[in-house]
Amino acid sequence: MSFPARPLRLVVPFPAGGVPDAIARTLAEKLAARLGVPVEVDNRPSANGTTAGDVVAKASSDGHTLLLHQSTMLIQSGVEPLPYDVVRDFTPVARVAAMPLFLVIDARLPIRTPQQWIAAVRANPGAYSVGTAQAGTPAHLYAEYAVRGIPNGVPLVTAKGEAALVQEMLAGRISACFCNFAPVQQHVREGTLRLLGVAGSARSPLAPGVPTLHESGLDGYGAGPWLGVLAPAKTPRAIVARLATVLDEVMREGDVGRRLESVGLTPLRDSPEAFATSIRAESIQWQVILRQAGRPVEP
Repeated sequence: MSFPARPLRLVVPFPAGGVPDAIARTLAEKLAARLGVPVEVDNRPSANGTTAGDVVAKASSDGHTLLLHQSTMLIQSGVEPLPYDVVRDFTPVARVAAMPLFLVIDARLPIRTPQQWIAAVRANPGAYSVGTAQAGTPAHLYAEYAVRGIPNGVPLVTAKGEAALVQEMLAGRISACFCNFAPVQQHVREGTLRLLGVAGSARSPLAPGVPTLHESGLDGYGAGPWLGVLAPAKTPRAIVARLATVLDEVMREGDVGRRLESVGLTPLRDSPEAFATSIRAESIQWQVILRQAGRPVEP
């Protein structure tokens, strides 16, 4: 069977109108232009994204139904029962964007490194708080993981989104958080917030002067959040390879990179094999962090 034989469907676990949806529509537009068939974006935001995953896991393995998801799906399997297995029921095609998470603190604090922050929190936990924009996300887990095992605990504040989280930090009600780059960029430039480190295995091009947390002596933060495209399990290798090649071409386009960087993401060019390896490794990493976080994590 020739591919594609009909329009494609890109299923996304995000509501229409947000940043992830805009990225999905950019990818759909570019894929359609290169493949010569329409690519429909199918928004399935219910059940914390589980519905979107279930739709694709049960779809025909012919490459015409794809899933654009984020690394949160690796966390969900350790938090709640899922109707699918992330490793078994999908064929990775390519990661398309890195979503770097920075350890951000109130710049009024006399703290310059991640190690200094951890030491200060452990010495006086009642004087500090950590925030998150949404429970059950990589940012939430890293916040929990950072303060694990501290006697009497450190208050965790869940704000209503990243914009609200940043405002709480500017008001001095939250001392630190893990956050994407775009919401804090202006405040870092103005000197009201400070970036101490970034999660993941490499520094972010968005802030190359900020070291990784591993460079700073903190282990366990190697899984950097991403956006990636997956197909149903047993999708033929030739179709997966074709999709991966086209996505690689799309991610080379300058306007795509600029759109991603404008919202705090970094374009990635990836192979199916590398993506599959990272999913297996990061699934294990997130399960370790879930066990060590110290408090129940509910999406």
